[in-house]
Amino acid sequence: MKSRPIFEISVNGHVSTNSGKETIENWRCILERHFASLHCSTCEKRKLSVVLRFWLAPNRIYRMQRNDLDNLSKPVLDAMKRIGIICDDSEIFHLEASKLPTEGEEGVYVKVRELN
Repeated sequence: MKSRPIFEISVNGHVSTNSGKETIENWRCILERHFASLHCSTCEKRKLSVVLRFWLAPNRIYRMQRNDLDNLSKPVLDAMKRIGIICDDSEIFHLEASKLPTEGEEGVYVKVRELN
């Protein structure tokens, strides 16, 4: 499958899905600020491949009920939509997500490619 790179970025911060309202909002703001700085083409009809790698503290990664991959992915995809990088989640034809332990700062690596 051929593809064209659109962007890749690492965003550090407390990855939050089910924490307090303020913590979740802070994570969303961090994501949006980083995505806004990319200056990539926005909101076009296209087929996308998205790779997400979440780095979580070991004491959080194994609490299964709070850190489902779908819950981790949603704020990232929502931020991409709010900034206008994607028009809708339906543009994503390939989604690969993983969560990995880290002793360092938590965050997410995001790579987006356009599929031909």
